[in-house]
Amino acid sequence: MKNNSFPLSLRHKAEDESAALPALRAAAERAVTDMLHGEHRQRKTGSGERFWQFREYREGDRPQDIDWKQSAKANRIYVREKEWQTPQSVFLWCSRAASMDFTSSPAHPSKKEAASVLTLALALLLTRAEEHIGFWGQGRTGRSEAALQNLAEILIGGDTRRDTGAEDQALPSVKGGNGSRDFSLILTGDFLSTPSSIEHHFEMLSARTAGGFVIQTLDPAEIELPYQGRILFEGPPDIRELVDNTASIRAAYQERIETHIATVKQAAQKNRFHYLLHRTDGPFADTLLKVWSIMNPLGYKPGGGAL
Repeated sequence: MKNNSFPLSLRHKAEDESAALPALRAAAERAVTDMLHGEHRQRKTGSGERFWQFREYREGDRPQDIDWKQSAKANRIYVREKEWQTPQSVFLWCSRAASMDFTSSPAHPSKKEAASVLTLALALLLTRAEEHIGFWGQGRTGRSEAALQNLAEILIGGDTRRDTGAEDQALPSVKGGNGSRDFSLILTGDFLSTPSSIEHHFEMLSARTAGGFVIQTLDPAEIELPYQGRILFEGPPDIRELVDNTASIRAAYQERIETHIATVKQAAQKNRFHYLLHRTDGPFADTLLKVWSIMNPLGYKPGGGAL
């Protein structure tokens, strides 16, 4: 007798994931709408004529963009960044690690859900600003509805036809991109791996990209450890620890997680990534606004026109 359980399980999984697509898209659209209602100014860097700011010279910069006067003052080589005018490529990555399934309360989303909404919302903003987006590891970018659909399918785990690189890993693959460094990278995950692994990955990624963002997404309980009494803590792979008096370890735990967060932030900034911490009990719009304000400090609204 033929066993059809495996094909049926695949079908059920595909149906569940297809049903999740509209919900993810709707949540991302709401987050974008909420963000655009905020007061902010935006501008992008690139090949325009309007001066924005100085930054240190890095390999690949044009010699004609060096500001020798400013460089002489600081005894370092600085280039003049100018307003962005032409479409750019932005790759996005969202952790699919088992730890991302955690939520401490039904009142707020899991880390996976929060990171997925943030990633898709940023993709929506970027495509409306005429930038090309893609999932890190695929090597393809676009700004069509198909590009957004492809990203959404990956985020819910429904894209089994393509090699999506490191979607199931805690840290992004150090391979990827489009063959040049003329793109940015936005990484979203809990980044609870060992500091040495995080630093290694950020360093390798920095050498392949023009920089970008690290959005560390954590549950409030992972930051505050609000539990009382006897608690059994479980985590992958097969980690179980029983604590008789959780309050007795709270201070030490909080110090440890704060040190880890600071380490992730330092590693990101050292390798030219902007760092943001998103708590899953906080509004998506606040984090999106912070990202978008850094990317666009002059006030250009996605889809055209100033805010």
